[in-house]
Amino acid sequence: MKITLSKINGTNADLDYDALKESIIKKLGENCKEAEVIILNNFPVSVTAQASVDFILLLNIPKRDRSWYRVKTADDRHYIKNQIIAVTIVNEYSNSNICTNGGLIEIDGAYVDFEDNTNKIKWGLTNYLSSNCGLDRRYITVHPITWVKNSRTSYTSSSILIDKEFTYDKVEEVIKLNHYFKWPGYRQWYDSDELFEIQIMQIFEQASKDSVDGYITKKKIDRIQGKLDNASIKAYENIGEKLVEVNGKAGTGKSSDILKWMLRLSVEGRKGLFLTYNHVLVYDISSQIQSFTNRLSQDDRQTKQPTTTYTIHGYFYRVAKKLGVLLLLTEKRIKELTIKLDSRWVQIEAYFNTVRTSENGISLAKLLMYVQSKWNIDEGTKREAILFIQRLESLRSLPNQEETAEQFRIYRNDKVDKLGNLESSNVFLKDYHKVLERILQVASNLDSFLSDLDVVSKYDLLENVMRLEEDILEKDGSGKINLQKLKTRYRKSLGGFRAGRIAYIDEAQDCHPLERDILYSIFGSNNIVIANGGKEQLIRYSQLCDWQISRNQIIECHKYQKRRKSYRMKPAIASLANHIATWYEIDLDIELIDTEDHGNILIDFSRSNDKYIESVKKLKTIGERQGCTNYESLLLLTSAESNSKKKFAIEEETSVSVNQYDNIVKDAGKSKNEWALISEAQSKIGDMLFWNTTGNVDKRSLSPPGSLSVRSIYYESCRGIEAWSVMCFNLDEFFEQKTLEKDADNYLLESLFDQLTPDKRRAMYAATWVLMAITRSMENCYIQIQDPKSSLAKAILSFQEQYPQYVIALK
Repeated sequence: MKITLSKINGTNADLDYDALKESIIKKLGENCKEAEVIILNNFPVSVTAQASVDFILLLNIPKRDRSWYRVKTADDRHYIKNQIIAVTIVNEYSNSNICTNGGLIEIDGAYVDFEDNTNKIKWGLTNYLSSNCGLDRRYITVHPITWVKNSRTSYTSSSILIDKEFTYDKVEEVIKLNHYFKWPGYRQWYDSDELFEIQIMQIFEQASKDSVDGYITKKKIDRIQGKLDNASIKAYENIGEKLVEVNGKAGTGKSSDILKWMLRLSVEGRKGLFLTYNHVLVYDISSQIQSFTNRLSQDDRQTKQPTTTYTIHGYFYRVAKKLGVLLLLTEKRIKELTIKLDSRWVQIEAYFNTVRTSENGISLAKLLMYVQSKWNIDEGTKREAILFIQRLESLRSLPNQEETAEQFRIYRNDKVDKLGNLESSNVFLKDYHKVLERILQVASNLDSFLSDLDVVSKYDLLENVMRLEEDILEKDGSGKINLQKLKTRYRKSLGGFRAGRIAYIDEAQDCHPLERDILYSIFGSNNIVIANGGKEQLIRYSQLCDWQISRNQIIECHKYQKRRKSYRMKPAIASLANHIATWYEIDLDIELIDTEDHGNILIDFSRSNDKYIESVKKLKTIGERQGCTNYESLLLLTSAESNSKKKFAIEEETSVSVNQYDNIVKDAGKSKNEWALISEAQSKIGDMLFWNTTGNVDKRSLSPPGSLSVRSIYYESCRGIEAWSVMCFNLDEFFEQKTLEKDADNYLLESLFDQLTPDKRRAMYAATWVLMAITRSMENCYIQIQDPKSSLAKAILSFQEQYPQYVIALK
């Protein structure tokens, strides 16, 4: 057998290329005359915030006469033409004792879950290859593998490989457990070896472009790798000993400090978890982590411990789901729908058996026609049968009774699992604080939680989400869970969330006390670092979260106070922020940096997309001259309501919904207006990719923005991010919309502010959001105003009159 193994972008110290090549020859050699393997090492782009792709293995079997490779799986035999295998390496457990039981992986007394992040890699890379590299999403199949290096244990599951070596026989054991194993990595390569070669190079060239560091990122990474000053050293040395708190105004570098400490400690052997408030900032942090990692030597890459980034909501949702909290709170509805689904299956199965008796081997198309037009049954059951037939469409004909029952079991579990996500999401968002109470109860008073919700009686409900095996049940046949075994399961699951990590909390002033107490219970206050911005940066809640006390206990803390000077914002930006804050009686008082390069405030009262696009071009050019990438040069902001047919209609889409017949179906989502400016600008500016999360965009299909991307987002999503120039569209409308929100009445409800009028309180609340937006700017802040007579317009025109040297009025 002839095999070509090529390496792109260096080598990976964890991978034995000779052993991998030999295993491929041994596995494929019998009937395969030729194979090509390309390994993209040190993949430079972050495709998901929760895990990195260490290398991508691409296998291609060229078209040759009587040359093939066939794999036998549990139910069939499949010919393999090409594969895309994305690998994440976990080095931290190389000498640990690892036990596996029923799909659970226990390491050092805690259950560690790798599958969530592996799934994110699958869809993250799929999205990247589709949106950035030009591959057709419909024909891409990525096989994700998390390779946990361990010298003592060998184990495979549908996405996990635990072994000391990475060989193709082990790889195949993993990926053939998935139903999509039979599909090629990219179907369009099936008949064209030349296209394979061309597009592999395109993928790597695109990844190289998307991973370019511009002026701002280089400065950040240099700062992370540079020396610490004395105050920062003291704070750094207290991490792991006591709570560390960084205090400072907007733009003073609080988030940068905690990120810097997390990454430096990761190289020294401490794992980190970074929690923040929005997905765009999560992408920004993960991009910086990737840039930092790209600079590391091979030795440092091997010793660096993992660092992951989540939104606050995303993290607590994951905890609540894995502990069964969400299902326990939504049990009644799920039970009702599950019982209905099961009862309908009894009728569907009986009908299928009747049809099978008279027409064995009936085609699915004909069966569908029978159900639609000949089966006299209630519409809900009929619709369920149709949905199930659609699920079987790849089989073409109705399988035998046993296989049909097995297919329904898979179908049912998938529906119930997705239903659990949907219902849990609703509970999570609509009754968030009750969910937090239950999580805290698990973490701090487990006996009370188990008793209150009668968890020992909920085996059937929790079986899938907690991966319970029957050996956890009492031996008396009662169907109840053994209480001591259940307690052990919960404690080990909590240990998996901790897993030796330091938690870094951004914008901690805006946390809820329940969030604080849960984090203390999971990690311990000594393993938490927070950035605290003060009351003028409150967005989520009306009162500051006090991290110095938790459940009536004083928390030992090391405080690190930043200077009031904002090194991010040029004087024009800082002056505008101070002026708006003073106008609305907010205590901000940012200290200006001493520089002759003061930056600019660009004010635009026009309503012309052509003029807006000209401004985009000019500001992009300004960023380029500074050495910024597109990502660093520009940030475009708009309000959600101004791009929606109905006010306050912007909501996250869910994967399934329940229709009027109680069928669990795919959710079509809500229709939202597109931001017309973005599509028009994209057509007129060819060298810029607009990464757009506004309007009717499926965020699940977006890959994280790369260096070529310009972020186009809602104001609510801009917290914590920055750009050389920020464009704030319809800023006065955004201000007015915020004054109408119910939360505006709750802003700063403290005794000191009792004399505020309702209108003034609402204006302060809205101005806080405006300040969050304009302080994203580093040098230029473009402000487009809809109504020159609006409240915010008056404040900005007052600034223009007072500081004409800072303002450019666009005509």
